[in-house]
Amino acid sequence: MSSMPIRLVLFDLDDTLCDHRGSFRLRVEAALAALPDEVLSLERDVIVALALAQPSHTWEGVQRALEMAGCTDPAWLERALAVYARDRFLGLSLFPDSVTAVRAIQRRALTGLVTNGPSAIQRAKLARLGIERLFPIVVVSEEIGVAKPDPAIFQYALRLAGVRPEEALYVGDHPVNDVAGAQRAGLTSVWCNRYGQAWQGDVEPHFGVASLWELYRELEEWASSGRALFPGGILGEKRGAARSRGGDDDRSDG
Repeated sequence: MSSMPIRLVLFDLDDTLCDHRGSFRLRVEAALAALPDEVLSLERDVIVALALAQPSHTWEGVQRALEMAGCTDPAWLERALAVYARDRFLGLSLFPDSVTAVRAIQRRALTGLVTNGPSAIQRAKLARLGIERLFPIVVVSEEIGVAKPDPAIFQYALRLAGVRPEEALYVGDHPVNDVAGAQRAGLTSVWCNRYGQAWQGDVEPHFGVASLWELYRELEEWASSGRALFPGGILGEKRGAARSRGGDDDRSDG
């Protein structure tokens, strides 16, 4: 990990800044409410847990969970899909510390957002959350034709900011898209573990935090003391989210 001054902090969107997982749960519960008990062989809370455990929080993951619960009739699946798709941003909200922490970090460094997904959806999500003007740099995968974990998307953001990889942090929740992808591009990776999960990735993050406010505090301590940023520098050597165990494995892509 670099000992150079941090000039740029880049953020993931889903499950880092906003509670995509919570919104997904509400959409799954709404879809299940549209189905009668007799077409489901498992309890509804079990089906929700199965959907949350899928590699991607999309309709495909919901469908797999429903099929595991014995719901394979195309007509019932279509009915569940119609309800699931009715409000893409159902209950979606920012984590309480997101805006405050980002604005505090902006007093020390340039900030940006790097997110995977269709441009229309991700841009609409930013508007729904009221943060479309929060970041001076916003990179959406569809708009540049490359997605995380490809190093090129991180390198694109670095060029926009005019900084070198060793001068940048990337903060995200996904072990592959965020942590491994950022490290492949030469950035310092920070795992944002909002849900107290056990680490599931092959490439360990340089550091883990449970919240963006914790990240801000660490940056402030580093800036005021002149010490190395995140001493020890690897998973499990400091307190915080990176040492936690337990919880569902969430694979949000944004």
